[in-house]
Amino acid sequence: MIYLTLAIIFLIGYLLGSISFAVVISKTFYKQDIRNFGSGNAGMTNILRTYGIKAAAATFAGDFLKGTFSVLIAKAIMNSSFVAGVENIEFFKDLALYIVVAGALIGHLKPVFFGFKGGKGISVAFGSMMAGTPPITLAAFGVWLVVVALTKYVSLASILAVAGYGLFTFVSFYITGTFSVPHGVAAVVLPAIIIYAHRSNIKRLLNGTERKIGEKK
Repeated sequence: MIYLTLAIIFLIGYLLGSISFAVVISKTFYKQDIRNFGSGNAGMTNILRTYGIKAAAATFAGDFLKGTFSVLIAKAIMNSSFVAGVENIEFFKDLALYIVVAGALIGHLKPVFFGFKGGKGISVAFGSMMAGTPPITLAAFGVWLVVVALTKYVSLASILAVAGYGLFTFVSFYITGTFSVPHGVAAVVLPAIIIYAHRSNIKRLLNGTERKIGEKK
């Protein structure tokens, strides 16, 4: 039963993650598909460059909240009587958290509702992990803010922030003297997925063609 529950939790995360707010907003308010403009990415940064800050803020809020709600739903299920009596329940609660985060992230990257062409996962990952591990996520967000302020590269900031999330997780394990296998695995796998999604940005960063915030074509 617990494994069926975890599968349902993953599906919930995936379906919520598949709601691509960048596409919804661009089609609803601009009668266009954001994936046909700029970088072709269905995410906040491309929305910002194409339609401006209001549309970008709405996109970020939607993607952030779908990640948050995914985790809150998973927590509610794992704290319900539905899984009462399961042995080693704390392990499965940790596992469920990262399963739903993975589902939401994969849904955002490959949304079933929008032809499996989505964004790169930063906003949904931020919303998910704020609901799961707030202190570590805030530390990673601090990295993002500093890198953006210094370089104006959103992609570089995102890559370093998720790498920082993984590092801060293991620092937290060391400081507290605790270790969670699901958390440890997620601290490696989830950043790896997001960094892989940014592989085209990495190429542009290396050859000097990546656009900065506010930079025109």
